[in-house]
Amino acid sequence: MRLLSLKLLNFRPFLGETTISLADEPGKRITIIHGNNGGGKTTLLNAFTWALYGKHTGAYAAPHIHINRQAIAQAAHGERITAAVDLLFEHDGQRYEVRRECFVDKTGSIESLQESESVLWLKVNGEYVGKRTPEKPEDRLGQVLPESLYTYFFFDGERIDNIARAENREDMSRAIKTLLSVELLDRGIRHLHDSRRTLEKELSGIGDLETQTWIDQKQALADEQETLKDQRLNIASEIEASNRNIQTINARLADLEQVREIQEQRQALEDQQVGVERQMALSEDKLRRTLSAKGYVVFLTDAVSQFRQLAEDLHQRGQLPSRIKQGFVEELLEDQRCICGTSLPAGSTERDRVAGWLEKSGMGDVEEKIFYMKQEFGNLEQQQQDFWDEVEQERSSIRNLENQLTGINNRLNAISEKLQGNEDVNVSGLEKQREDAIAYRDGLVGDDRLAEDRIQQLGAEIKQLEKKIEEHEQRGEQQALLQRQIKATQQAIQCITDVRQRVDDKFRTVLEAKVRDIFQQVAVVPYLPKLNENYELFLVNRVGDEELVVPTSQGQNQVLSLSFIGSVIDRVRYWSKKHALLNLDASSYPLVMDSPFGNLDEIHRRQIALVIPELAEQLVVMATKTQWRGEVEQEMEPYIGKEYVLTYHTTKPNTRPDFIERYGVQYALVKPSAYDYEWTEIVEVLRGD
Repeated sequence: MRLLSLKLLNFRPFLGETTISLADEPGKRITIIHGNNGGGKTTLLNAFTWALYGKHTGAYAAPHIHINRQAIAQAAHGERITAAVDLLFEHDGQRYEVRRECFVDKTGSIESLQESESVLWLKVNGEYVGKRTPEKPEDRLGQVLPESLYTYFFFDGERIDNIARAENREDMSRAIKTLLSVELLDRGIRHLHDSRRTLEKELSGIGDLETQTWIDQKQALADEQETLKDQRLNIASEIEASNRNIQTINARLADLEQVREIQEQRQALEDQQVGVERQMALSEDKLRRTLSAKGYVVFLTDAVSQFRQLAEDLHQRGQLPSRIKQGFVEELLEDQRCICGTSLPAGSTERDRVAGWLEKSGMGDVEEKIFYMKQEFGNLEQQQQDFWDEVEQERSSIRNLENQLTGINNRLNAISEKLQGNEDVNVSGLEKQREDAIAYRDGLVGDDRLAEDRIQQLGAEIKQLEKKIEEHEQRGEQQALLQRQIKATQQAIQCITDVRQRVDDKFRTVLEAKVRDIFQQVAVVPYLPKLNENYELFLVNRVGDEELVVPTSQGQNQVLSLSFIGSVIDRVRYWSKKHALLNLDASSYPLVMDSPFGNLDEIHRRQIALVIPELAEQLVVMATKTQWRGEVEQEMEPYIGKEYVLTYHTTKPNTRPDFIERYGVQYALVKPSAYDYEWTEIVEVLRGD
């Protein structure tokens, strides 16, 4: 997928028509767009996502507005005003022309007008998709880059650290599912479930009363389970929407200068909270594994006591340690001669005396085993002590973490109370919205856990009924055949499910290794990224055999998220190669980034500037003048093919003009508007090369 150009028509601050050609020459595939905050960088980023998917990034204010307000104001009454984005790109040797547009008919005041739903048009090699076939433009674009992955290729760098946050787990899981291409396996599992139900229905129709009853019960439980699974999908969507809402409110609070500092403090506390919760999850998991693997030693105390009593009894009888071995006495009796030379014929008094030692002699093999068992039980007692030490250590760790969480929650509650009591209605109102959104989200999370527990309970009950049906003696050849078919279907379901799990485990390992590789190139800290089974991304510090979760700063989250994005891009290349039969192109994928250097120090800025050109073969980077300064410019300059400046024309009086110098020429970032309205102009930089 190689981006060629982006054309805007009356799209937000961009009045009229303007076009950007994107760099795509070998070795010069970076396009730099300079602009101040509020100058249109986020709008440009959203021009890509809106054109391709009709979606917006989290920082995009008023997502229902696309048409330039001044274009509406200048239009005559009754005139139709259109906003459109045209994106031109090549993929797999084909030329794609994407156009998304919406319109409004000027029939009243600007504020009262409502835009139409957007319409997507797609041409491939000059022919409209869907003109001769039922294929939809959205489906065709999804074959190029699936919608579930777009946030990793078109992202807001100022919000990039959100990717590493736990609340974005659902987004990450969907992306992973796409990369794994497990839809085929899921579809196979669903079809097998349907086949099994059909077979069970047939069996219920011809089976005896017990079989019919069990199958009916099982079907009722399965129906309830499916309903709960659908319910969890809906809850997941609502949780995702709630998280986006909370993030938007957080961003709005952070934009209010009077509470920016306290909002940053809260964000730092929430990051600590997530880190502590993750460490607690690791400790609880280790405690569970310790109990599972070593807990049995606790129940061997009685066995140790019984063994010691047995050994003591043998000792009291003089058999341990033995003064003479039983085998030695048996050899004397067999030879009929004592070691003193006395003959031991059968029936003689001397023979009876020697034979009497058989009861007093010890058995060599028993003595050897008892000696060995003494050593083993000694080790076992040490294992018991080690077990209790490990349990107490993890319990102590969990108690400490719980205390930390209590302290963090108290500080967060104090911040919330302070903001809710703020005299500024904007602050208190936003905080109230935030608290309500969090309460609603937490309620959904609770509902989801209840549904998950119930699904597991139903699964256990279904397995019990399946076992009863399987073991029940069937009458008649047809019943037995159906029973074998049901059993084979269930085995196939289990087999595919196991394969799916192994694929997921392997992919997570590969993805984590790639994240670590990129992170270690960029970060200066010795910590390691970790992806748990729920695809939560965080940092750990290895201390001996322990992995301790590290509280991360916003900058570290940004580096961590960027490392994950690089890993996703790497996996998409592999994914594309694997799907070559679907005409997917593995040659290149673009990366469009708004402000990727915002909150980083000089070292991390330089490291990221070094690694970014390696993440994707084509880059579009939007940055402010301060973000571009020094080390970033030095490292990325050799790869730049196109460069633009967003000039914001303002009507605000007494605004100081702002400029950026490129190749000896000053380009305006902010300048007074020559008209009575504000707008943004895109100016191409004349490069020396």
